[in-house]
Formats: sequence, C-alpha cells, structure tokens
Amino acid sequence: MYLLEEPEEMVFCTATLKEVCKHVEYCHLIIYMNTLIVSTFSCSFDSFKKDVTELFLEDMCKKFVTAYEFVKVDEHKSHLLMNVTDLKKLGAAMADPVATEWDKKNNCNDTVYKIELVE
Repeated sequence: MYLLEEPEEMVFCTATLKEVCKHVEYCHLIIYMNTLIVSTFSCSFDSFKKDVTELFLEDMCKKFVTAYEFVKVDEHKSHLLMNVTDLKKLGAAMADPVATEWDKKNNCNDTVYKIELVE
C-alpha cells in the first residue's frame, strides 16, 4: 500500500478494489497493479472478459488476486491489469487443465509481465 500523491495516477482504492477511485483526494490507501497479462483470443472481447472473470479471477484466483481491470485493445485482444499477491499461484492457476482447455478452445495466447512501480 502507498499513500496517494498524484491524483492523476491510475490507482485502485482498497475500499472498492475493482473501480478507479473517483475522489482520490479522499483516498489514502491504494493498491498498485503489479501484473499485466496481454491476451489474444478468437472469441469476442465480451465473452473473454466474462469467462476470465467468472471462471478464473473470481474462482481459481480469488485468494491471491486482490484487484483487476480489463482494458479492451480490440475485439480479440485484452490487457488485464491485476494486483497478484502470489505469482507462483498465478502460474499454477494458468497451467490448470481447466484454464488450458479454455485457452485451446478460444485460441488464447497470454504473455505475462511483472510490473514494478517507478518512484
């Protein structure tokens, strides 16, 4: 957790977790996203977002992903920003047969990046 210094920073309030804090001047505790997954897929973006949210983030990853946000690049590409507390568990979840089968079915390819705050 960091103190918010610049209102323009993209940050997430610990109270809302999934929404950009609207009134940052009143927000003191925030979560910085530390993981980026760039994904390409053959299904629609809406289907991708729904399935990844319901089957992966809110089920398999709920104990170690504390915040997330999807960014639609186009209809078949997404950037998923997350705050991950255990990267090894994320790797295991991504290698799980349920996840890999979904990836195959939807021609999904992921590239995972670790993000560090530049101070």
